[in-house]
Amino acid sequence: MTPLWGMATTRKGRPTPRDPVVDDWFRDLPAGEVLLEAEQLSGLMLAVERYQPEEVSDLVMARWHRLIASHRRLADQSEPAFIDQARRQGWTWQRIADVLGLPDAEAAEQRQAFLAAELTRTHPANLPQPWIGWAGNADSTP
Repeated sequence: MTPLWGMATTRKGRPTPRDPVVDDWFRDLPAGEVLLEAEQLSGLMLAVERYQPEEVSDLVMARWHRLIASHRRLADQSEPAFIDQARRQGWTWQRIADVLGLPDAEAAEQRQAFLAAELTRTHPANLPQPWIGWAGNADSTP
């Protein structure tokens, strides 16, 4: 199945873990079989760094960008959950700052507030572009 946003899904409508358009592009590269074993964002980065293609199709570029957006959103959702759990477990803001590589407790609290605002700003209902592609879907070209 392929929903409106272009990502392949299982029979139950859940996204498959890999974008078939990206995998098809990998197969056309000299080390395609190796790239197919890599996580797709890593594979895309390795492919363009190593092979430096003159051009990557607009469709692959659109899918690549959507992968970046979805991974970024997942990290932005996970980090506040991590912070909330740490606080429930009694961690201090300073300990959280240390784990996150932030300079101090105040920076950790500011990070939590920033992530809350960022999740609202980038929610697909508020910022649909990364999710629908350049001209209405991820199969579109710019």
